[in-house]
Amino acid sequence: MTMVRNMVFAAVAGLGMMPFQADAVELAATIDGPVTTGQGQGFLKFGEVLSDLTNGEVTVKVFPDAQLGSGGEAFELLEDGQIALYAIAPGYLAEFAPTVQSLVVPFVFRDFDHWQSVVSGEIGVEFANDVAEATDAMVIGYFGGSIRNLVSSKPVETAEDVAGLRVRLHPAAVQVKAWEALGVVPTVMAYGEIYSGLQLGVVDGLENEAEWVLRMKFYEQAKYYVQTEHEYVTRPVLFSKSIYDSLTPEQQEAVLEAGRQATAYQRELEHKFDSESKAALRDEHGVNIVEIDKAKIQSAVAQALEPVVEELGLVEAVESIRNYK
Repeated sequence: MTMVRNMVFAAVAGLGMMPFQADAVELAATIDGPVTTGQGQGFLKFGEVLSDLTNGEVTVKVFPDAQLGSGGEAFELLEDGQIALYAIAPGYLAEFAPTVQSLVVPFVFRDFDHWQSVVSGEIGVEFANDVAEATDAMVIGYFGGSIRNLVSSKPVETAEDVAGLRVRLHPAAVQVKAWEALGVVPTVMAYGEIYSGLQLGVVDGLENEAEWVLRMKFYEQAKYYVQTEHEYVTRPVLFSKSIYDSLTPEQQEAVLEAGRQATAYQRELEHKFDSESKAALRDEHGVNIVEIDKAKIQSAVAQALEPVVEELGLVEAVESIRNYK
């Protein structure tokens, strides 16, 4: 993998903003999965709109499957101006803009419309300002809209059935504490190791959105998709400040407009993929879609999260989100 990545970097040396004509530039975007995902399609849409608005002066090349890195590595490359675009998990921004973590607090959103209103409104702008003040990146939109649920290899019908399950989790404090409150045994494991972990019984489950359960074929090892609906996936779309500053005012406005259009397109597409993927899991792969008493789960989680949210300084941000109309 390292050799492949080095070859890609060599092929696009100075790729963040590459001149390819006298007055034209090509921006590099990296995504964690294939271009057929909601994120991939979102960045393709961004490139299409940006090219149209600039008459082909500014275009985008999308590098899929983490060819140019992912997570913290991609974030560093973006801050350095080596890549222009990346949709990042909020946890990677916590060190610089702690309030952004409130977006992944379990059950902070009521539904899809509430999530959209929050990230599209004043709160989303405030979080974007926090990121811009603390980093060399700017948030030009928020991708997401799919729903994370519990995926289990063991039958789960009630909240009590969750107790004792070894579940692969992100090591974020708010997520770990929430699941521990339900009796889950948190297990840290690389995403690429989950399938074999399920196969070997190292873990009993994970939390994921339906599209990725389908893509990664987790359904082959875990036949229970439990609708906890505890998190609406949110990915701030980052743009490199140094690259943005190097563009003309007209090109900068085109970047922002492309971000607005791509964001709206991507959210609806990801929301659609989520619904279609869940149906495919049920109808084509025999996965049990389990309805569960969410109120009971929410009650247990809320009590466990109170001290964590306070310790992380997220009380005001979380309350603002929950009360947002």
